[in-house]
Amino acid sequence: MRVASPASRDGTAFRLRLADIGWATAAPFIALALRDPQLLEAGDLTRDIPAPFRYAFLSIACTLLVMWGFRLGDRMGQFFSLRDAIDICVASACAVAASSVVLFTLTRLEGVPRSTPLIYVLVLAAGLVAIRGVSRLHHREVWRRELETSVADPSTALRRVILIGVDRFASAAIELIDYQLPRTTQIVAALDARSSFVGRKVGGVSIVALPQDIGAVLDEYAEHGVEIDEVWLADDKEALPAELLKDVAAQCDARGRDCIPIAEALNLAPRQARPETRLGGPPDGRFDMPGYFGSKRVIDLLATSLLLVFAAPMALIVACAILIDVGAPIVFWQQRVGRNGERFFVYKFRTFRPPFDRRGRRVPKERRLSRIGRAIRAARLDEIPQLYNVIIGHMSLIGPRPLLPVDQPADPRRRLSVRPGVTGWAQIKGGTLVTPEEKNALDVWYIRHASWRLDLAIAFGTLAIAFTGERLNRAAVEHATGWYRREFEGARGRAETVGLRPQGCAKSSALAPGRSI
Repeated sequence: MRVASPASRDGTAFRLRLADIGWATAAPFIALALRDPQLLEAGDLTRDIPAPFRYAFLSIACTLLVMWGFRLGDRMGQFFSLRDAIDICVASACAVAASSVVLFTLTRLEGVPRSTPLIYVLVLAAGLVAIRGVSRLHHREVWRRELETSVADPSTALRRVILIGVDRFASAAIELIDYQLPRTTQIVAALDARSSFVGRKVGGVSIVALPQDIGAVLDEYAEHGVEIDEVWLADDKEALPAELLKDVAAQCDARGRDCIPIAEALNLAPRQARPETRLGGPPDGRFDMPGYFGSKRVIDLLATSLLLVFAAPMALIVACAILIDVGAPIVFWQQRVGRNGERFFVYKFRTFRPPFDRRGRRVPKERRLSRIGRAIRAARLDEIPQLYNVIIGHMSLIGPRPLLPVDQPADPRRRLSVRPGVTGWAQIKGGTLVTPEEKNALDVWYIRHASWRLDLAIAFGTLAIAFTGERLNRAAVEHATGWYRREFEGARGRAETVGLRPQGCAKSSALAPGRSI
């Protein structure tokens, strides 16, 4: 699965390859010529532009625009892949469809045969793929010459490997090692449990035997002066049953050869979760929530639907301002922690310029936020895309703000027991001016006392902050933190005190408040 890069590290530049521009210019004329060469008879261009030429000129403009939108110029030919070919086909279809729809709306495609767009999309896609194919072949030949020079170095001692089990990951591993420069590893042969595979090749590597013959294969290579250093096992458990794996491991051990999974050899073992990333789960002790949360989802959907209607014009204005001021993309994402520790992408309008310019030089932070961006952030208009998060159920309109994993309080489980909100009690009582523990106390206080009246007060408070800016309400913060200590930290202390009593000691009511044992 691919993950999109953060918008702060991503930019859209008008980058098109000269070869693509040339082919985009020639493709519509080639398509017209293939359909009927007489369509290219220019006639008297001073009086009127013939319909085929109008179609060609419009197609060129649409194609260049779509190629820029799909960012085909960002793809490098030496790394051309099947996924890039699919993107080219999709972009070609969109370009041809756009030009055909526009021309059909204006002229009903009069003077242009209806089969021309189909010929055009085939010609356009084939040419763009061919350009990248030729580029890949050229770079691959250059790479092969460099690789042969590196392998020919007598000081290089290759680690020789036999691969057991053929699957897609094993094939990708072979190709990955083929491109290593300088070369350190060589896959000598492969073994597979399917007898029909024996004698065939995967990635240029011969499948020489069945896995149970690994011992004989190792011995034969040793007789010919080829020492095998390691045996790699494919990750496909079905292709290598447990009994077969034991047999293979025993034969490798008898010959002093390591037998390890491919993922381990390539250091692709799964990462162990850090303690601070294990968020969510039920809170300690009793934590009652108002029944209001049972109907809150319905209220969110109704209110968000109305807000979308009123916010759409403002969102369009903000998007245009950001496009002019900051550039594309206009929306960015951050991964935040939601209800029960679930991670999700929260969306905002982008107000900061990228941290690096087009030459890779770092941009000072004070220059990244413009006056327009500062005004958008102050008015909370950058939060408008989060209405989408509310619609799909990741967030609520009002609740604890979703925080980054590193910004979570010491025990975040109570505040993570409900959906996070676009705005909340902590936002109108201090926002960024309070500490994480104070914010946690304000959020937990809200969860315990949530009601439609309190949500309404928070909504009006958010509108006030949009006009006046953030202000710290010290009384509300102290009230919430004091309540939190009494409700939870005090309860924990009493529980620990009871746990220290000797067995058989009766409960005493003589202990005064604040008296210690």
